[in-house]
Amino acid sequence: MPSTSVLDSSLPVFDFSGFRAGTSEERMKTANRVTYAFKTYGFVYLVNHGLPKERIQALFDWSKKLFLLPQEVLMSPELRRPEPESIPGNLQICARGYGPVGMEKLSNLDPNDENGLKAHRGIPDAKELFETGPYWGIGQEREPNRYPSKDVLPGFEEFVKEFFMEAQELTLDILRSIAIGLGLEENYFVHYHEDADNLFRFLRYPPIERATLSSGETARTSPHTDFGTITILFQDDVGGLQVENPENPGTYLVATPVEGSVIVNVGDFLMRWTNDSLKSNLHRVVEPPAERELGDGLELTKERFSMPYFVQADRSKVVECIESLKGDGAKYPPISAGEYINLRTNAVFKSY
Repeated sequence: MPSTSVLDSSLPVFDFSGFRAGTSEERMKTANRVTYAFKTYGFVYLVNHGLPKERIQALFDWSKKLFLLPQEVLMSPELRRPEPESIPGNLQICARGYGPVGMEKLSNLDPNDENGLKAHRGIPDAKELFETGPYWGIGQEREPNRYPSKDVLPGFEEFVKEFFMEAQELTLDILRSIAIGLGLEENYFVHYHEDADNLFRFLRYPPIERATLSSGETARTSPHTDFGTITILFQDDVGGLQVENPENPGTYLVATPVEGSVIVNVGDFLMRWTNDSLKSNLHRVVEPPAERELGDGLELTKERFSMPYFVQADRSKVVECIESLKGDGAKYPPISAGEYINLRTNAVFKSY
């Protein structure tokens, strides 16, 4: 298990307006800085990214309304995410909808390592989730989205659809900045995300007795890397996210919430695609500060909300290590985005 040593955060913060609305020189400078940070840390904060603070606040407001719905609504067949064994395709299709606390256990283990997966399944992640997919192309056809009915939560579906597209526009500019920073044609990565199979996940970490976290009985979110191309994270001010220190593996940097920012990190698929030039870094969510004491020495942690927007390439697109980054040779064989995501999804659900 990684060390619990934690250092003050030194993750880089960049003003992304220089790329989205700047001159050619400013765009190049921003792209180079962001890409260098992705090579070093795998994580960056972006401020002035183009998503208004009011829209992000509305996102959190909707998330709180969603998770305040009665359990009988959230757990209804129309809204609940199917159990892993009920998903068609040998666990190879990501479900949509609501997942209760303990339904998911993140894992970086080899999906073929049955012993490792069995040992891993005993510690559930203490979070509940709601997941929605794209509104375009094969993603919607493959697994239709599930929403509370309009009489139960009016306006929610419409807001999420709009915000999904706003996040996608930011995504495409981030991908352009990475391409420029790697010396590639600006739309190199964009071409692989025209029918992107992105996932937008609403997460609520409920208050929990601190002792159950410190004892290892449960976890906020265990150390893991993300599967896809990049992730854009919207987090509240409670804190708890930590990123492994690349200069001292086994120790962690605190990803302190920065007002008005989003956090962007490299996923495993992009690291593979760039022949390990970019870093997909381990991260975890640990116990936040105590909210109140329950008596007899018991403490209750604070409630936490976050919304990761997982960016995944077109499932049918086959990628191989970028030619200019192969160096002494490609470290990975060609693979389709769909095949890779299926492999990693299997590892998560096999840990039940």
